Amino acid sequence: MRRLFVLLAIGIAVTLGLWQPQKAQAWGKLGHLSVCDLAYRNLTPASRETLKDLLQSRRGGITVPGKGQLPDRHYTSFNVGCLEEDELPRRHADNHFINVARTVTVIVDETCPGTGECILAGIKRDLAILKDTSRSREDRVFALMAIGHWVGDIHQPLHVSFADDKGGNGIDAKLTGKCGTSTYRPDNLHGVWDNCLLEAGLFERVRKRADYKKSWSRFTITYRAVDTLQANTTLAEELSFVGTDPVPWANESYQITLDPSVLYCTKVGSTCQYSPTAATKTNPPRLQPIGQPYLQSFEGKAQDRIRRAGFRLAHLINLALDPAYTGPVRDSTQPL
Repeated sequence: MRRLFVLLAIGIAVTLGLWQPQKAQAWGKLGHLSVCDLAYRNLTPASRETLKDLLQSRRGGITVPGKGQLPDRHYTSFNVGCLEEDELPRRHADNHFINVARTVTVIVDETCPGTGECILAGIKRDLAILKDTSRSREDRVFALMAIGHWVGDIHQPLHVSFADDKGGNGIDAKLTGKCGTSTYRPDNLHGVWDNCLLEAGLFERVRKRADYKKSWSRFTITYRAVDTLQANTTLAEELSFVGTDPVPWANESYQITLDPSVLYCTKVGSTCQYSPTAATKTNPPRLQPIGQPYLQSFEGKAQDRIRRAGFRLAHLINLALDPAYTGPVRDSTQPL
């Protein structure tokens, strides 16, 4: 009876437009918040003032009207605004991934396969809008929030992958144990990289701190995680991170994706197949066991991708909003 009631409630919600199936988010909410918080802390004073003006932070923020029966969304800070591109229906659905052919071995330029839309196109388009002071404030603020999301996406390895299995969404995962002490449970390989690795590593280390309190608000864990990322990154490292452009960032992710130990695909000749016996996704999908050694092996890599994304995002925004900016010169520890 209870199951019948749940199914009926979902059916009503779908009919009214109140519920839509969950779609994968690169890094999940906490990962994206961490990228954008780290970026904000490394903006120049001039960039920060322009960003606050765009978001109307001192005037109560901005409101994005919901569609149909969906509620309005309200933003007063950049880190939360970075989540806007994952709201449904998505504004730019094709800009969340770079889907290449299974025979591709390296990302060499900014050309997007297929439709011509991918993360690289999204970054290029929205950076141009953000820089253009003749555009409306609304256009520029949406571009700002989108850039924050795209830079997070391009650093999640399975967002530079293959279309048929949707970057690992079409590979079922069976996890042994837990993602640290969090309640998150991945049901596919994409979810392992979106959330589980960060929960088992970066965020778990925050939970083990002496000052950690279960009473902290949900997002406080990201601020404390970013404290560590900021403190443990030297200026020399930051300079090395920002010395390239989005194409090499995409290729960094893609080389992780192709690593046999990631268990995403199987190299057969010149093709990275879905499985040893299938070139593309099968139905039912293959089941990939994931053990605790896998989490221990890759949680540091996931943390490093978040760190690089944050500093690189700050660099792009500084270039767009501060005419005097030429590159990182010091660390900023001002809170969001």
